[in-house]
Amino acid sequence: MVKAMINSVDQQEAPKRITLGSDAYDSIHQALFDHLKELEAQKELAFSTDFTV
Repeated sequence: MVKAMINSVDQQEAPKRITLGSDAYDSIHQALFDHLKELEAQKELAFSTDFTV
């Protein structure tokens, strides 16, 4: 893990966060999927409040 953390700093665009381990990846992936699903459910409402000039 430490080697992966050190190597991430040397990347061209160092990531703000790194995911270490498949459990962490799966958990984060599911959480992001759930958040995106919630956002999509509000799309019509969000667009209905647009202000046009």
